[in-house]
Amino acid sequence: MMKPSASKQHRGRRPDRQQQRRSRGGKPEHRPAITLTHEGVPAVVPDAQPPSRTVFVSDQSRATYPWLPGRVIAGSVWRGPRNERVQVDDAGNALPWRARAAPVR
Repeated sequence: MMKPSASKQHRGRRPDRQQQRRSRGGKPEHRPAITLTHEGVPAVVPDAQPPSRTVFVSDQSRATYPWLPGRVIAGSVWRGPRNERVQVDDAGNALPWRARAAPVR
């Protein structure tokens, strides 16, 4: 019987992956169970923030800023390819946006 070569002897010898993922110190944190509705969707938690409102970008704004996606979160700021920034309002209109001046150090 032939003895396997050194490279074949070590093939498949990896440290136990469970040990690599194990946290070092203390018990793992306990997370409360997620309540589901009868449809199987996670239920809303009473103190949760309302979801962000999405709006469709107006045709005029898309013509002016063709890099804007068709649907965005209202109030979001988008940066174009020439680093110009626009903010999309609740009506879907994109208006130029400027960041506040940086504080002097």
